[in-house]
Order: sequence, then C-alpha cells, then structure tokens
Amino acid sequence: MLREEEDDITQEMRQLIMAKVAEEIASFIIKIEEAKPPVTDEWTEGVGVGMNWAIRILRKDKSAY
Repeated sequence: MLREEEDDITQEMRQLIMAKVAEEIASFIIKIEEAKPPVTDEWTEGVGVGMNWAIRILRKDKSAY
C-alpha cells in the first residue's frame, strides 16, 4: 500500500510540474509576440519571421511551414 501511495504522489507531482511548465511556455510565447517589431524593412521582417519560428518551436509545431 505504501508503494501505491508513493506512485500516486509521484503522478500528482508530475502533473503539477507539467502544468507549471505549460504555463511558463505560454507566458514565453506572449512575451515573444509582444516583443515583435513592426515590419518596416527586410531586417525587421526577418526578425519577425525568426520570432514566429521560436513560437512554433515552443508550441512543438512540426509542420514544414
């Protein structure tokens, strides 16, 4: 019975940690989106594309485009 309780506690802790990680990733995505510069030339367009790529990585988007 003690082993089962440890397993339950371990699973609950894992779920809490994963929820906290998901919250932090969501906050990172918001920060990146807010930091995008307005597109005024090729350079700022490239910066925006790079930031969009970072967001896709954080969302674990594996599509080609």
